[in-house]
Amino acid sequence: MSRHSTGLGGPPPPYEAGSEPADRHPVSRRPAYQSLRHGHRRFGVRATAVAVGGFLLYVLLSSFAPGLLNTSLSGHLTIGLALGLGQFALMGLIVWRYLVHMRTQVDPVVRGLRGLVRLHESAARERAAFEARTAPREEEFRPW
Repeated sequence: MSRHSTGLGGPPPPYEAGSEPADRHPVSRRPAYQSLRHGHRRFGVRATAVAVGGFLLYVLLSSFAPGLLNTSLSGHLTIGLALGLGQFALMGLIVWRYLVHMRTQVDPVVRGLRGLVRLHESAARERAAFEARTAPREEEFRPW
């Protein structure tokens, strides 16, 4: 048994017609796509920093300034309880800003890039159909 028949070593298998190349569409090299990725990443870093900063501030205050957090604001409402409830408001604010960011900054660019990809795909299909029509045909032989 040779090493080629077992698939261990030897040359790589030939290219199969059904597999797609890794970089079908050069969309990822377009400036609109690069600015989209940069803006989305920048927003994500900022939103994460605000969320983690708010949670970390609450934990640090509860660990190192318990007297401050036990200060009563009105009745049974303390500063610590107000800050704890404020974290829900902070997360709601971050989610709202994320939705606004996606709707105003990301979605229009994605729609444009998606249309570009569809245009490239339809052009490739038309080109393949044209090549199939104009390719020289070999004579077919039928079995008996």
